[in-house]
Amino acid sequence: MTKITLNIPDNELTFFMKLIEKFNYETVINDVNVSEEMKVVLDERRATSRKENFVPWEEAKKQIRLKTKK
Repeated sequence: MTKITLNIPDNELTFFMKLIEKFNYETVINDVNVSEEMKVVLDERRATSRKENFVPWEEAKKQIRLKTKK
């Protein structure tokens, strides 16, 4: 498998997203450093979250794409 990392200028993001949507791609997020403080916050949010408020990943991606088109 080949992995490619791109730096896209903010003013070109909408164009890039339209282009990349034409291809089958997979988003991979790794090497995220989370402080202990942030872990506590995330654990608290998970403990108090309601499943009915969750958004499936595919829907979240669509919402993010819509925000970048503005």
